[in-house]
Amino acid sequence: MNTGYLLINISKQLRYHLNQALISNGITIQQWAVLQQLSSEKEAAAAELAAALDMDKPTISGIIKRLVKKEYLIKKDNPRDSRSYILLLTKSGEAKALEGRQISDELLTDHLSMLTAEEQQTLNVLLSKINQNKKE
Repeated sequence: MNTGYLLINISKQLRYHLNQALISNGITIQQWAVLQQLSSEKEAAAAELAAALDMDKPTISGIIKRLVKKEYLIKKDNPRDSRSYILLLTKSGEAKALEGRQISDELLTDHLSMLTAEEQQTLNVLLSKINQNKKE
């Protein structure tokens, strides 16, 4: 079977199942992506998040509004650009990012359960190699 098709199909299945599990936990996969990005960067402007997550401005704007309303994010003035603001996770946003990570880890563990530990490690090495090549 074609490698490209397999990768796309597996990715689609994982994304669907992760989104369903996250929705049961009160957020969407896109909202979790924002929380996850801020969890690692600590703070960012909306434009930086949009670029990092490959989202357009209207999409990231709507996600941010919903996350602020849920009290997972706070906005503060951007000292470098008065037209924008800096986003930070609240304590509940940090907790929700961690919950999402745990859900993601459990889902991936379940999906990879038919592979041995050695096969999972090999898969990780190969995917990391492909991913690294894409960034260069």
